Amino acid sequence: MTGASGFIGSHVTRLLLERGEHVRVLVRSPARLADVGIDTGARGLEVHTGDLLDPATLAPALRGVTRIHHIAGSISLRERDRQRMHDVNVTATVNLLHAAADCDAVERIVYLASIFALGGGDGIAVREDAEWGLSGLDVPYVQAKREAELIARGHASRGMPLVFAYPCFCYGPGDVYESSSDLLAGFLRGSLPAYINGGHNAMDVRDAAEGLLLAMERGTIGERYLLGGENITFEQLFGLLTYITGRPGPRVKLAPALARTLARAADRVAGEPPLTLQMALMSERRWYYDDSRARAELGYTSRPLQQTLRDAVDWHLARGVG
Repeated sequence: MTGASGFIGSHVTRLLLERGEHVRVLVRSPARLADVGIDTGARGLEVHTGDLLDPATLAPALRGVTRIHHIAGSISLRERDRQRMHDVNVTATVNLLHAAADCDAVERIVYLASIFALGGGDGIAVREDAEWGLSGLDVPYVQAKREAELIARGHASRGMPLVFAYPCFCYGPGDVYESSSDLLAGFLRGSLPAYINGGHNAMDVRDAAEGLLLAMERGTIGERYLLGGENITFEQLFGLLTYITGRPGPRVKLAPALARTLARAADRVAGEPPLTLQMALMSERRWYYDDSRARAELGYTSRPLQQTLRDAVDWHLARGVG
């Protein structure tokens, strides 16, 4: 498995170990497993040090492997990370799939793909067959995930046993690096003075992990499965967080055009601006998805979002956030 030291990957790793599976993980730094609460000495866990950007390290890690969860990836909405988005999301996937093609033992690969590679973002809940219409969206992460998706589809069309799974936006306990919890953490810290009222499909990371295992066990090779929760606006999200915590949310709602103007100005300032143009472009859209196929074909289910947010809030507060 790749991505074991990340938010979703750490949950998948623990779930597999809890079920008595032998799990081999490929990580650049074993120490990062401890950061996300994984005991490197756990029974059934085998740790291989390697790098998806170094093809020479992949063959030893894949030797004898029958099933692969490819979860590794990275997201950034900052211009300085444009090349890194391509390297980590495209080149890394190419390298892994090429290495897997040389392994006769591999029976199935679950590829954690991106909802943004399917399109969407207009407030209508789209399904797996959504028409791609984001070629003009200048967000390197989105374009990189689309490129990686098309490469993986090409491998699938040539017989590679790929199943595509698309978790939506994950919340829940365990987001050590706040890779998916920046809005929630900002809310708890009171550091969000304003917001753009887009929206997304919000789900529990634990449901995403369960869904990936269902895709491995029950998914049809070559097919795509969205895994989601609830489609909500950011205004609704902050309303839920206010209800759970009793704390006020951001009061200023920025119009998209004004947000883009402010973001362009912030992008010209050195340092870490709280709003970049890429953030504004993504936040003004409503990324809604329909996961009925996974529910019908995989038996996928999701817990209420209010429960997820409550658990996530409790976990972050226990760590001293806010």
